[in-house]
Amino acid sequence: MIKSLKDSILQVFSLVKDKYEHSSHAKRLDHILGVAQTAKKLALKYQVDEDKAYLAGLLHDYFRYEKKEDVLYLLTEEEIKECDQTPILYHAYAASAFYLKEIGTDLDIAYSIKYHTFGKLPMSKLAEIILISDYIEPTRMYKSCIYCRQLVEKGLFYTAIYVSTNDTIKLIQKEGLNPHQYQIDMLNYYEEVMKLELLDIIKESLNKVKASDINIYDSRNISPFYDYIVLATVNTTRQSEAVKSYLEDFIKDTPYKIRGEEGINTNWYLIDLNSVIISILTKEERERLDLDNLYSNLNEVDI
Repeated sequence: MIKSLKDSILQVFSLVKDKYEHSSHAKRLDHILGVAQTAKKLALKYQVDEDKAYLAGLLHDYFRYEKKEDVLYLLTEEEIKECDQTPILYHAYAASAFYLKEIGTDLDIAYSIKYHTFGKLPMSKLAEIILISDYIEPTRMYKSCIYCRQLVEKGLFYTAIYVSTNDTIKLIQKEGLNPHQYQIDMLNYYEEVMKLELLDIIKESLNKVKASDINIYDSRNISPFYDYIVLATVNTTRQSEAVKSYLEDFIKDTPYKIRGEEGINTNWYLIDLNSVIISILTKEERERLDLDNLYSNLNEVDI
């Protein structure tokens, strides 16, 4: 008989509770429940199956304190070789295999459990949710965890993944160890994805002041200084000032900073956000400069 997801959750909840509640690692139960609840909330926000997220969160640390020899029966020879090189992976790989052997058959759940420690590209949204939930759940009180939790609350989901990965790599290197290749791949990938998240913030700020004709161009192939160019049209310079105000308010306490600005109170106001240049122009100035034609050879970004 195939179990429903609800039945699987009840089964796993009972297993986890029995394992940890009265053990010497009882605090791990608080962490596990925190991850499960956080994952469920994020799943609801990002339109992922809440039950899948909750189940993966419940099971991710089931083998956290198990001895290596006690979980070998669950793993393939290839997985054992990989875990021998990075022992912290044992508990995650074992929990994933245990899920497929005893609980269910959903490969996305299994993948999300298996790679919750460092992540591994490509990541599904569920896998991303479990990864960041493990880092930001409420009992985590490290400075970086609190910061990433605040980023997620602001809606900067991908930025939080980048920051958490970067901070974890720095911690590993401080201990004289080398980061796992999965971590390096994740860092490089999410560094690019977080730039798209910044573009979302910029577009939202422009929409708030009712800017029009918002175009975003990918300039990575032509410029070593910035990756994207944003053009927008406004009717008054007051609208341009308001864009900066909205941006400053949103990016406060985030990794994003305004590096500079030019043309305050003029028909062409420029904001430098390091990887993104924003040009806010009046209609007449935009037509006169014909910047859209200048950038016509660049790919437009649909945000």
